Amino acid sequence: MQLVAVSVPAVMRAAELVEGGALRLVERPVPGVPDGWSPVRVRAAGVCGTELHFLEGLLDPMGIPRVLGHEIAGEVDGLRGRSPGSRAAVYNVMNCGSCRYCDTNRDRLCLRSKGMIGFTADGGFAEYVIVPERNLVPLPETVTFEAGAVLACSGMSAVHAVRLAGIGIGDPVVVNGIGGVGLMLTQVAAHAGATVLAVADDRAKLDLAQDLGARAGLVIDDPDGYEALPAAAARMLGRAPDVFFEVVGTRETMRAGFSCLAPGGSFVQIGYTRQPLDIHPGALIKNELRILTSAAGSKNDLETAIALAARGRLKAVIAGSTDLDGLEAAILSLKDRRVLGRNVVTFA
Repeated sequence: MQLVAVSVPAVMRAAELVEGGALRLVERPVPGVPDGWSPVRVRAAGVCGTELHFLEGLLDPMGIPRVLGHEIAGEVDGLRGRSPGSRAAVYNVMNCGSCRYCDTNRDRLCLRSKGMIGFTADGGFAEYVIVPERNLVPLPETVTFEAGAVLACSGMSAVHAVRLAGIGIGDPVVVNGIGGVGLMLTQVAAHAGATVLAVADDRAKLDLAQDLGARAGLVIDDPDGYEALPAAAARMLGRAPDVFFEVVGTRETMRAGFSCLAPGGSFVQIGYTRQPLDIHPGALIKNELRILTSAAGSKNDLETAIALAARGRLKAVIAGSTDLDGLEAAILSLKDRRVLGRNVVTFA
């Protein structure tokens, strides 16, 4: 497909990450469109914990100023074969599509990757974003832009992690951390046939997880409470879990995850903090435990997440929406871990 002339404004509003981890609202030129790329009018952009990591300096955006925002859905213009305003979610990994990793549903590991939208290239906290044509995934009318944006990160991440874990029907699993990703994991794991125990830090999150498919639930709101998790998980699931999805990433939660697992079980690391993973190798070897790490997902994972949502099998929980003026507050609200689902930035 070739690009054709499109009507886009000369300037746009955007939120830039600048030195010191601050956000700055600016007007900047709408970027030019290279061959093989397309402009997307952003209609919704999800606010992920990754954005908080950027503000706190835990992640390097590889270029300042940088427009963040890697969960994007909007309207596509300028491609032959697409009607003006075609709805799409944006797959944010700029992979080659043909290396051995791309060919095996591991696009994130692409040998010829050009980076990630919202990380190494400007993202969706702006009125327009420029993306490779191959990164556009059609969004059905039955899936809102807000849901599409959330599916473009937490939805595909959940699909990817569940596929990596190889969950089977009836497998007991723990999802530790019921935020945006944890809620998606709960649903996808349940859809795959697992019996899910959700572990949340407050009752409202746990109620939501159980409404979305968790068969059992536990509130742990203090780090010391994780000492009791292995026994509680075995009791509530009927036996020790085969898979522990770790979405929090503190020393206490990671240790509890390994202690929970049945022999031969899998520890799946998704969330992280500055705290290191600390476990004696003998504890792993004794029971032949597996450590898996899961980051983002493939384009196919995103397509699967959207298809599940279109059939009513996967729900994107929207905690609240704001315009660009409220973006920094929406990011910082993640610090107190009280966001039920995902906040999104919306554009008229």
